[in-house]
Order: sequence, then structure tokens, then C-alpha cells
Amino acid sequence: MPSIPFTLRQLEYFEAVAGEGSLAAAAERSRVSAAGLALAIDELERHLGVQLFVRRKGRGMTLTGEGSRMLAHARRVLSGAELLGAEASRAAGSLSGRLSVGCFSTLTPYFLPAILEHFGREHPDVQLDFVEADAASLDELLLRGRIDVALLYRVDVSPQLAFDPVRNYRPHVLVAADHRLAGRKGVRLAELADEPLIALDVNPTRTNTERIFHLLGLEPRVGHVSGNYELVRCLVGRGLGYAVMFQRASADRTYDGHDVRRLTLLDRVPPSLVGLARPAGAPRTARYAALFDMLVSTSGAREGRESIAASAPEGRAGRA
Repeated sequence: MPSIPFTLRQLEYFEAVAGEGSLAAAAERSRVSAAGLALAIDELERHLGVQLFVRRKGRGMTLTGEGSRMLAHARRVLSGAELLGAEASRAAGSLSGRLSVGCFSTLTPYFLPAILEHFGREHPDVQLDFVEADAASLDELLLRGRIDVALLYRVDVSPQLAFDPVRNYRPHVLVAADHRLAGRKGVRLAELADEPLIALDVNPTRTNTERIFHLLGLEPRVGHVSGNYELVRCLVGRGLGYAVMFQRASADRTYDGHDVRRLTLLDRVPPSLVGLARPAGAPRTARYAALFDMLVSTSGAREGRESIAASAPEGRAGRA
């Protein structure tokens, strides 16, 4: 077997510089001197016979076209090495190490508490770190290697990321407890088209809501717009309009003490898919697999499991 002309440490430094865009930031992240990092990159380029970065004084380091292609391979090698270590730990009876999890802001109340409780109890040797952010920020954090995995809506996932479905959210309608339709179990949006819509202005929720109205040939009469999930519920509870929602709060009482009713949306509309994203080409580590299995079996994921399985193009979880 021919000798390998690079080390895992060199690949780690390569990935760090690519993610940070500068030697100084990468050196701080890698806890090594900038001079040592520069030397490692120079040696890696010499051994590979390709230029990985364009150096611009005062403007950092930019990947070349060949460097971008090499980065994808480097990440696969690093992930494989991590997988080897994780599998060895699992064979020894436990998982260990650090797992940095990003979560889309509106999903955090529904998933992160269960992750902390169940995953933390089952795998106490895994150090869990959390980042709450919008979809664009989570994509960037994943591609920079700042987080290992992110919980996102499928519609927000970059083509540079792989995606494993966890749960389908089917939209429902929220009305005040004294609304004329509150005693019903289900409703069609056409029955509410003349009433003010309280729109949750957080993507992809608003985008998905607008898509639903478009598919049904309806034009919503927007009464109020808010980026705060609970404020939307409070406005609905006070009878100021209705809302189309995806996540389901466990209580029917709002923060300010008014009751709301959840009605099934009877129109045939597509669900919103939530799942775990990771850099494309990165294999499932033991920690990743353990987190995915826990999410499918907890956090209310059971109610969407059949439709999730149907949507998975590759094996149990599917990949994007």
C-alpha cells in the first residue's frame, strides 16, 4: 500500500482555514500558531501537487477551484476518521466527544429540550453544544465546520448539505376560543378568506403559508404581521384574526390568558419537512446517528413517521 502524502492534522488545518478564510482566525480555532498553520498548508499543497488557496495580503485566503474540490474530499476523510473513533467508542459501550447542534429558531422549543433530556441522559459522555440561528446562518456554520449538525426545514437546506428527514409538520388553523368556527374539528381556508390573517413572519413559515394560499387560489387578507410565535397566538386569542401554523403548542391558552382552538386544515396541501442537515459527503458519525434515532423516537416525532418514511429517498432516513 503506497504511503499517504498528508496527515489528518494537515487536513484539519486545511478545513479550518477554508472555513475561517484567514490564517489568524483558523489558528485561533485550531489552537496553533499562525506560522505553524501556514507551514502545514504549504506542506499539504506540496505533497498534493495542487494550489489550495490564493493568498492575498490583508484579504485573507480564498479557496481555488481545485481547493474547493479537495475540501470536499478532505471533509470525507476527516468524517471517516471521526466515524472510526466513534464506532470504537460505541463498541466499548458508550459514545463520547463533542457534538455541536444548530437549530432553526422557531424549532428550538420543540426539539432542544428533548435533546437535552433524552440524549444527555443516554449519552452522558457526549458534550452537547447548541446554536440557535436562522437558516442562512446555520448553513454557513455547517459549511465552515463550526457546528456538526443542524435541525432545519427541508426548504431551507442548501444543495451543499445532506438532509435526513425527522418529522412532517402538517399545517393547521388557529382561531380564538369564541370564534364562530371554534366548535369545528376542521376547516377549509376559503371559509376564512374574508377574515384578517395574523401572519407569522418567520421563514419558511411565511413562505409556506403564502404557498398554501397560492395553491388554493386564495388571496389572504393580512391583518397583522409578527415575527414572534407567541404574539401571533395572543392576537388570535383576542379575536383579532386567525393564523395558519405548523408547530403545535401543547397548551390552548396564550401567554396573556386567552384560549385558542386548533382546527385541522381540510384542504390538501403539502406538509413541511423538518430534519437534520450536515455537509454533503460527510458520513453519519455514531453521534449523528444516535441523535437522529432519538429525534425520530421522541419530541412528538412519532405522529409523522409514516409520511417521513415515504419521503426518504435513500434507506431509513434518506439523503438530499
